[in-house]
Amino acid sequence: MRTTKSLLFVVLTVLPTLAPQGHKARPPGSSHFSILGVTIGQDTLETLESKLGTVKQCDSRDNASIAGYTDSKEDLIFVFGEVGGGEVTAFYLTPRERAPNCPLSPLPRESSGLTTRGGIHLGMPEEQFIRVFGHPKSRTRRGHWKYFWTWKVKLTDEEKKAIASATPASTPPDTADVSIWIEARFTNGVLGYFYIAKLETT
Repeated sequence: MRTTKSLLFVVLTVLPTLAPQGHKARPPGSSHFSILGVTIGQDTLETLESKLGTVKQCDSRDNASIAGYTDSKEDLIFVFGEVGGGEVTAFYLTPRERAPNCPLSPLPRESSGLTTRGGIHLGMPEEQFIRVFGHPKSRTRRGHWKYFWTWKVKLTDEEKKAIASATPASTPPDTADVSIWIEARFTNGVLGYFYIAKLETT
């Protein structure tokens, strides 16, 4: 039974897109959850294919599945989490040589570069990345950065009604837990891998 509700634009549009350099990291703005018109928490495999073309969905670890596209130099992989009720719960950008064990489909020719709506792309320097997200929660000497945020949001009456319809035997909660993860890998100060995920559970 699905127990998640997408609150992306309710929660995140009030958050700043940029975190000033030198300040603690802040949750990313909604633009960073969207790439090539596909948005975490809103799109499913069906809507993904309607936007970017037919793609093979493969099983992955942690009760998730993946489906991906390539432009011959970089890959864009979407993650569908079981907890997310079949919606896109994450995506990542990686160089072609790090492709997952899953057939990838070619991106439409009209696709204009693998860049999030918030401007994140492979090849950007560390300094620019920090200006967007702030300093990471953790980082290794090998250039692996991690960010994590979690908080609660109050559910609207409409969202409570939707949950009550899905699970009539239980009382709808007043709040939902929102969790966001970002991972980045840098080589010689340049972004070589970017992963972003968002889950909302009740």
